[in-house]
Amino acid sequence: MRERPSAGRGSTSMKRHGNLFSQIIEYENIARSHQQAKRGKARYQEVQMVDKTPKVFFAAIQESLEEQTFCTSPYVTKRIFEPKERLIYKLPYYPDRIVHHAIMNVIQPIWDRIFIYDLYSAIPGKGLHKGSYRLRRFMCDAENTRYCLKFDIKQYYPSIDHAILIDLIKRKIKCKKTLWLLEEIITSAEGGKNVPIGNYLSQYFGNIYLNWFDHWIKEGLGRDYYLRYCDDGVILGRTKQEMLDLREQIGQYLSDNLDLTLNRKTAILKVDVTGIDFLGYRHFREYTLLRKSSAQRFKKKIRYIEENYRTMPPQKVVSSVMSYYGWLQHCDSYNLQRKYLFENPKILAIMDLASEDLGIKNPLIKAMEDARSTNTRQKARA
Repeated sequence: MRERPSAGRGSTSMKRHGNLFSQIIEYENIARSHQQAKRGKARYQEVQMVDKTPKVFFAAIQESLEEQTFCTSPYVTKRIFEPKERLIYKLPYYPDRIVHHAIMNVIQPIWDRIFIYDLYSAIPGKGLHKGSYRLRRFMCDAENTRYCLKFDIKQYYPSIDHAILIDLIKRKIKCKKTLWLLEEIITSAEGGKNVPIGNYLSQYFGNIYLNWFDHWIKEGLGRDYYLRYCDDGVILGRTKQEMLDLREQIGQYLSDNLDLTLNRKTAILKVDVTGIDFLGYRHFREYTLLRKSSAQRFKKKIRYIEENYRTMPPQKVVSSVMSYYGWLQHCDSYNLQRKYLFENPKILAIMDLASEDLGIKNPLIKAMEDARSTNTRQKARA
């Protein structure tokens, strides 16, 4: 019989929550879930369908949940190849995505309180950039961060065991109807394993599955310099032997408790030689660069806009350029910004045209002024 994951210090007597289902199926919660789920999807046919007679559709969702007749819709799958090959699962907007949001509105606050601080995926107010800045803080302690164990889990989401996940969820939730609903969604992927990538709940289920693993590393093993994003993690330490021992311990824990396997690409890095490539950036002690593959995608996107802006909606032009600028401003990339954005006359002209069509000021001009000011201050401090 497989041993279940041991809870971390401070987690063994966690309160279990009941009476959640009534909150999930409240009409106001379902209505709010529709508003959340439709963001950026206003043109979708299903969204417009619900918007025409929302009370009818909300009542139908409420009834199917109350009577426990709700059933996950058939999945539509799509294979993508960026950044790596993955099988994406898609569910209809109605009723599935609305129901998933309704669940998250109730259960997310419960779990967010017990996750480790250094978890950065699907957590409000966190994300890739916050994780990157946290790693930079870790690296300020040069004496204790000479080596890095950078790991990821082989085929993580397809390998999540339904029975183990449900067992872990029961550690915090005792509401029987809520457990029925969660189990219905979890087991909608056949075969006893797999939390489908693309489901709104999947990334959060992924956080729950590794929660006790996180506490084991932080508290059981006493590793302060550890952070995780989805199935990718880094642990920093003083010696290579520490990292070798950790790799063995982690591999054993994942295998014994969660039926998971470390990716063979899991590496031990000498920080002052290679830096740490993590969360889209290459982290070094004194500076941080954009990951090479991300920089290549940025250049490719800029070229695409230069060649195709006439066929692109103005909002798409502005949001694409400013989205990439958002990535660049979180690392030492002033030269990259200057060459491809600020001193690129074609992009500046395209952004002027698109902004004029939208009736706004070109946001790239303000970004350029801010970047130059920041760069000047950094040079003065140096």
